[in-house]
Formats: sequence, C-alpha cells, structure tokens
Amino acid sequence: MSSIFQAQYIEPAHKLKIDQNKLQNCRSNILNLVNVL
Repeated sequence: MSSIFQAQYIEPAHKLKIDQNKLQNCRSNILNLVNVL
C-alpha cells in the first residue's frame, strides 16, 4: 500500500521537474534571441 502511494506521488513530481527544465530552456533560448537582436 505504502509503496504504491509513493509511486503515484513521485511520478507527478518527476514530471514537474521535467517541465521546469523545459521552461528553463525556453527562457534561456528567448534571452539568447534577445541578445542576438
């Protein structure tokens, strides 16, 4: 029971971390574009 709950709880957190990495990449890409312009 406990391990199943942990698995369900960890998965969204892992997904959130990936989304944050994507946001970070998007932000740095935009900053790079602005610097080029």
